[in-house]
Amino acid sequence: MTDPAPATVSRFGSLGRVLHVDLSTERHWVEEVDEAVYKQFLGGYGLGAWLMWKHYPAGTDPLAPEACFAICSGLLTGTATPFSGRIQIVGKSPLTNTWADSNSGGSVASHLRHAGFDALVVRGKAARPTLLVIKDDEVSFAPADELWGQQIPPVFDELKRRFGGKREVGVSAIGPAGERQARIASVMNDRYHAFGRQGFGAIYGSKNLKAIVVGGSGEVPIAQPKEWKAVAKRITDEYKSSIGVFMRFFVWMGKPKRWLAWLYRLFPRRGMKIQAPVAAMRQLWADRGTTGAVSLSVENGDAPVMNWKGVGSRDFPLGKQGYKLDGKEVDKYVTKKLSCGDCPMPCKGIVRVKDKGLEDVRRPDYETICGFGANLLNDDLELVTACHDACNRYGMDAVSSSATLGWVCEAVERGLLTKDDLDGVDLRWGNGAAALALTIKMGEGSGCGAWLAHGVERAAKHLGKGSEQFAVHVHGSEPAYHDPRFTSLMGVTYTADPTPGRHTAGSASWNETFGVGFSLPAGAPKGEVEVKWKSDKGKGQAQAHFSNAHQAMNGLGLCMFTMLTGRLPWLELVNTVTGWGIDEAELLRAGERIQNLRAAFNWREGLRPGDFTAHPRMMGEGDGNLTAGPLKGVRVALPVLRDDYYRHMHWDTTSGRVSKARAQELGIAELLGEFVA
Repeated sequence: MTDPAPATVSRFGSLGRVLHVDLSTERHWVEEVDEAVYKQFLGGYGLGAWLMWKHYPAGTDPLAPEACFAICSGLLTGTATPFSGRIQIVGKSPLTNTWADSNSGGSVASHLRHAGFDALVVRGKAARPTLLVIKDDEVSFAPADELWGQQIPPVFDELKRRFGGKREVGVSAIGPAGERQARIASVMNDRYHAFGRQGFGAIYGSKNLKAIVVGGSGEVPIAQPKEWKAVAKRITDEYKSSIGVFMRFFVWMGKPKRWLAWLYRLFPRRGMKIQAPVAAMRQLWADRGTTGAVSLSVENGDAPVMNWKGVGSRDFPLGKQGYKLDGKEVDKYVTKKLSCGDCPMPCKGIVRVKDKGLEDVRRPDYETICGFGANLLNDDLELVTACHDACNRYGMDAVSSSATLGWVCEAVERGLLTKDDLDGVDLRWGNGAAALALTIKMGEGSGCGAWLAHGVERAAKHLGKGSEQFAVHVHGSEPAYHDPRFTSLMGVTYTADPTPGRHTAGSASWNETFGVGFSLPAGAPKGEVEVKWKSDKGKGQAQAHFSNAHQAMNGLGLCMFTMLTGRLPWLELVNTVTGWGIDEAELLRAGERIQNLRAAFNWREGLRPGDFTAHPRMMGEGDGNLTAGPLKGVRVALPVLRDDYYRHMHWDTTSGRVSKARAQELGIAELLGEFVA
C-alpha cells in the first residue's frame, strides 16, 4: 500500500462505490454510498444487508429475473490485512426462501476493491449463457455457451487462460448443478473455495450467469499506513512464532488416540470444557485445519451420525472406524497447502488420490468428512474425498448433499426406497461407492438425482410415505454436523439466525464447549460472555453478544477461525485503516445493526420465529433421545433458549421484530420503518 494523496482522498478504508449490473439489458451503473453507512454497517454482510434492504424487491422469488444478489467486500479485505481474504455473497435463498448469505475464501472481493468497488449488485437474466467481466472501470458481457455444461475445473482453467493468471483476476463460477438450478447448488471461487450454503449456484443459473471475472489494479486508501503495517506485522509475527518444535509435540500429544476414546466421551458427560493453549490451537490449525477435529467429534457426540439417530461411539467407534477419517489420515494425501488469501496460517490443502484418479483436488474438511463419512457409516477416506470432489466439480453444497444421502440411507433401511427407485444404486449404511454414485447423479441431475439435488425437505415431499418424519432440516436447510445435544447454543444458531441451519452464523457455542474467549472484551462484561456447558443460565445473553461480534467480524471481512486461535486486534485494524477512532462497544453495536437488518429482511418476507423449528432429533426428542453414548438421554429445550436469545436481542418472540426503542438506540429505526415491534 502507498500513502494516499491528502488532496484527493477524503475517506479511507471504504471506497463508497457499488457497481450495479443488469444482465437483461447489459447495463451497468455506480451507486455512491455515504461513509455513514459504513460506520453503521461496516462492509461484507453489513453492507450487503443494507443493499438488499434497499434494492431487493420484497416478496420476489429468488430465482426470478427481478431478484438481485450482491457480492461484498469486508471493510479490511483488499488491504492485505492478515486473515482478510474472504468473499461474501448475500441475497434470498432458493432453498429456504429466507435471507441468505455465504462466506468463502478467494480473491474476487480483493479484485473488486482494487477495481474501485466495495460491492457488486447483479439483477436481471441474460438472454444466453453469459460471463460478466469487470476489469477496473470496464464492464463487459461475453458469451459463455461453450462453457455451459462444463464442470468447474475446466471452466476455471479456461477463464484464467482467457482473462489473466492467478494474481490478475478472481473468478466466481457455477457448475452443471447451478445451471440446472438445483437448490443446493454452490458457487465456486478461484476453483477451490465455495459459497456453499443457501443455493446461490441456482441463483446464478436462473440468471444464465456462468461466471463473474474480476480484475483490478487500484488500491484501497489507508488512513494510517505506517501504523497499519505495524499492526499487520505484529499479527503475522505472533502467529508464526506460535508454530515451533514444542507446540508440534504438544499438538501431537493432543491428537485423538484410539485408546483414549473413553476420555473423549467423558468430557461431554461431565460438562468439562475441552481447552488447549492458544499457541497449540494455532499449530493444529496450521497443520490440519478442521480435519483435526473429525474423529474426536464423532466419538464425543458433536458430530451426528446415521441421519441424527445414531451414536458415534457405538455405530462408528474411534478404535475401529473413526480413526480412519482422522486428520493424520488425510495428511497422507496432501500435496500442498491452500490459503484463502492474505493468510499467515493457511489451513486448507490440495490432495492427490491416485487410486481414484483425483489430482489437484481441494482437501475434504470437517463437514465433508463427517457428512460423507461418519454420517453414512462410510470409513473409506478415498471415497469420502471423491464425493467431496464431485460436489466441487458439479458445484453443490457438501453439507446438503451428504445430509440428503443420510435421509436416503434411512429410507432404504425402512423399505421406503429401493434400489430400483435409485436407478440401480444400492445406497445402504457404509456403502461409500453408492454414495459417490448418487452424488454424481445429483450433480448431473440424472434420474433420481434430479429430485435429490433440491435438498432433503423437497426430496421427502417427492417421496412421501411418511419420509418427512425423518427429514432433518430447519425451514428447508440441512443443519451442519454439530449436534445441539452436544452444544445447545449451536442449536440456537440453527433456529434463531436469519439463515436457518447455518453453523457459521455466530454462536457462543465455542465458549460453551471450548472456553473460547470473547473477541471484543471491552464491548461486554466478562460475566455476560461466559457460560457453563451443562447449564442454561445466561446463554441467551452470551449468544447475543457472540452473534453480534460475529457479524462485526464478517463486516470486517476477517476469518472466523481467528476467534478460535486467539483474538485479532480488530479495533486497531479498523482505526488505522479508516481513521474513525471508534471503540469496541461501537464495533459490537455495528454487529448488532447487521444482525437486525439480516433479520428484518425475513420479517419483510413475512417470516416469523415459529417458522424456524428444529427437527425433534436435534433436541433429543422421540428417537433422537439416545440410549447410549456420551449424549445418552440428553434433551435440549431449543425453543426456550431461542426465546432467551430473542429477549437479549430486544426481539419480540412472536413477530421476531426488534423493539422500536432498541432500533432508535442503534440509529436504525428510520431505516426499518414499520418493521419494528
